[in-house]
Amino acid sequence: MLNKRNELRKFGFPHRILTRLFSLIDVNNYKKHIEVKENFVKEGEKILPVMHKLMKSNYKTTRKEAIKVVEMIAHKSSIQGAIDMLEDRESEIRWIAAEALIRIGRYSIKPLLEALVANGMSYYLRKGAHHVLSELVNKKDSRELKQFIHIIGLGSEAPEIIPLKAAKILEKGSL
Repeated sequence: MLNKRNELRKFGFPHRILTRLFSLIDVNNYKKHIEVKENFVKEGEKILPVMHKLMKSNYKTTRKEAIKVVEMIAHKSSIQGAIDMLEDRESEIRWIAAEALIRIGRYSIKPLLEALVANGMSYYLRKGAHHVLSELVNKKDSRELKQFIHIIGLGSEAPEIIPLKAAKILEKGSL
């Protein structure tokens, strides 16, 4: 716990935020932890810059609690950070990041496709994108986008085509 607290100090947050962050990552004090998390969520988008920094922590608990707050606030300014977390080394964090993108909604589709163009060979990014797009794409979307979900769901059959297909969908602008 001491190492996690020291890392939080290095971020340079004001003391009033720092003490609350200590409670956020102290999952052993459940009542205080939940209370602090709920208060952060009530602050809404003004607390997001703090959470975005914490999403880059070296510690699983810190990253996990930050992305949970981001998911609960569900603001489009968190899209890129959540996309980045689709490649986190921890599966639980990747799942929460995908759920955050789903909660943010359709604003997530284009940046997610852009991420697949840039890094479509990433297994975790493809899996996360499949989960998100499966939830966000609807009947009104293009046939290409619906087929694309199927392609990325297949996984390893032909990952090299994923960036090309994503680029084609973006090029058509039918989002």
